[in-house]
Amino acid sequence: MPQEVAVTCLRYEIHNNGKVFPYFLGALNAKEIKLVSDAPSFGYLTPNNRIAAEVLEPPTEHWQRPLKEQKVKDIAARFDLPMEIMPNPVLLAVNPAKKINVHQDVDASGRQTGLWTIRIQIPANSEVQKPLWIIDGQHRVMGMAETLVSQSPLPFVLLYSEGDDYIPSVLAKIFAQVTTEATPLNGIHQAWMQFVFNLGDYEQGTTDWRAMKTAAILCSRQSFDVHTNPFYSTIGFNPELPAQNINPGGFSFDANYLKDLLKEKYFKNQGGQHSLTEEEVAKQISLAVVALKGVVRREVERSAFFGDGRFEQKYFRDGYISGVCSYLIQNGSPRDWLEVLNKLNFQNTNWDVSGWVNTTGGSAGTISKKVAFACFEEIFRNAKLPENVENICTYLQGKESYLNIEYKLVDEEDNIIRNSSTTIKAEIAGGIQRVEKNIPLNARYIKISTPCINIGQVSVSLQDKPFDSTYNYSSFRKGKLFTLVELKQLKNKIALDVEVDYYGDVTFNKKIVLNVKD
Repeated sequence: MPQEVAVTCLRYEIHNNGKVFPYFLGALNAKEIKLVSDAPSFGYLTPNNRIAAEVLEPPTEHWQRPLKEQKVKDIAARFDLPMEIMPNPVLLAVNPAKKINVHQDVDASGRQTGLWTIRIQIPANSEVQKPLWIIDGQHRVMGMAETLVSQSPLPFVLLYSEGDDYIPSVLAKIFAQVTTEATPLNGIHQAWMQFVFNLGDYEQGTTDWRAMKTAAILCSRQSFDVHTNPFYSTIGFNPELPAQNINPGGFSFDANYLKDLLKEKYFKNQGGQHSLTEEEVAKQISLAVVALKGVVRREVERSAFFGDGRFEQKYFRDGYISGVCSYLIQNGSPRDWLEVLNKLNFQNTNWDVSGWVNTTGGSAGTISKKVAFACFEEIFRNAKLPENVENICTYLQGKESYLNIEYKLVDEEDNIIRNSSTTIKAEIAGGIQRVEKNIPLNARYIKISTPCINIGQVSVSLQDKPFDSTYNYSSFRKGKLFTLVELKQLKNKIALDVEVDYYGDVTFNKKIVLNVKD
């Protein structure tokens, strides 16, 4: 086996802001390139915490995606076929920890030519790092190296500077900018690559950047204060690893999803006297989940937070994180999260919700997510439950929810009379199923609304005309004016069927009858 690979190249330079970046153009058989180069990629099994730790510092080893063996085989098979050629160059760089030999050629008279010879040592064994990194084109190199027929040289661009201008972070940034292959980067990989090099939405100090930094801290730290961090190495920074739950279960996040959650629920809203650093936000989220594990002790495997299968409730988990963010924005870091949870009666709540949640899929999922986030955020922001609400589960089921039925008097010309408003409060979840009220004959302006955040959706229809859209909730929410002729047709009785949706596809029906009397 030869000890080195030698290749003749052309040398060019990129000039940028007074700095010179040399590069070389050449061609080698892919088998030779494989002998002296590797891709600085993370593996299919590289732990999340290892990638997250490198995300917080300039990466040196694990910023490329893993090699896909099937793709290598497909390339090898394709380019062994007649008339298949590979003129597309690969991008190489010298491993910053290695050296190569580069000198300018001279002719017979001793004058320098425009050609350069590069000599690259072949490692003696597989344990030694190879001299070159493959920045772009690792599948082309490895696939063409496996061909049996094709021996064509593979063109390359080699980044090399004797002045060590191509440091690891520069090379990784170049990779992030040029990797536009047919197979784009996984969204998680792309997000943390952009974060590392302040690309796109991830300029330093932006909400995206701060949220991703918080996620990386949360994944890479083994503990905060004296408490083991439940999120250590569970947040998905390696897109090749399956989703991982914390112990005892639940709270499974990939880096991109958690970044978006933290961005929307904390960093876009934080400020003022309780503004926290990324380190502090990560710490408080960790401690809040540690406290949650401390209070949810009954039938943990059946709980909405830590259970699985039919017991898990993703929107409880996400809502809890959202609630913690709301607490931090409004109140700052608490002395003890256990005290906060005890005030919210978490310790006495039955967290097995399988008996009343029907589904959180489809349209019910959209409603459930909205309601869960709003309710968790409210109770944490206020650091207390609403009046007459025992716990957040009964709140999510509609406790203390109601509709406001407002009527106003109008004159003969259908003008609303000032200061003539009267509001009827109709309790929804629980109470009597039928609400019947007498209203004056000229109370012809009716408005139905609700200020309750635990209500997901309201549907209203006229009993006599259930499919008439002029009597739906949207029209009543804006305020609906009934004419005298219209009331006469309805026999002076506005009879409405009301359906209200709550978390988990829980629904309550109410009949509201307004008798218009002289």
